Amino acid sequence: MPKDSYEEGCRLFLVVPPEMSHDMAVQVAEAGSAGTIACALLRCQPDGHINRDLADMLLRFTRFAGIPLLLERDIAAAVELDADGIHIPADEDLYLDARQALGEEKIVGVECGQSRHDALSLGEMGADYIAFKGSMDTAPNSIELGLEELIDWWSNTVTIPSVAWDTSDVDTAKLLADAGADFVAAGDPVWSHPEGAAAAVRQLNEKLSELKASP
Repeated sequence: MPKDSYEEGCRLFLVVPPEMSHDMAVQVAEAGSAGTIACALLRCQPDGHINRDLADMLLRFTRFAGIPLLLERDIAAAVELDADGIHIPADEDLYLDARQALGEEKIVGVECGQSRHDALSLGEMGADYIAFKGSMDTAPNSIELGLEELIDWWSNTVTIPSVAWDTSDVDTAKLLADAGADFVAAGDPVWSHPEGAAAAVRQLNEKLSELKASP
């Protein structure tokens, strides 16, 4: 995810499960070679660590395809493997540790759930993107914004790019992109697609292209 890539319109942020196969890595590279993936994230294992052998394999494919690869949570693995960045939960101390370890040139993205306070605080500290996740709808009598409304608020308040997390299908992706998301993150819907991951990526990007083409 080059730091200026959000200027190109909403793009796909691909989430890769922690125990991927060689075939999945190939599919990431094939889809990315067509310029349809802005960034990929390798999820950590339940113990919070990255499988370094798998990460090293995926890095070879993503570098060939020109796709930035982030690792989830495991700062030491990101440093050791020279990954393009890290994706961490909202925690100021953890952010400072990640930034110190990786430097200013690497990407440090922060997942803030639906917390506007965390998003603003970590954004002011220098996070390269803020990921929001949660329900699409606002619950009755709740002070929390639904995800669509939260993305809309963020896009009209700050310039730091946002990632709409856990996009469940192409229509939801389009709604969140229309609300102002700079990236939509998709994982399970891509890997479980009956026609394969490449078809899922293509359909998601067709929806996002429709939005770019609309007046």
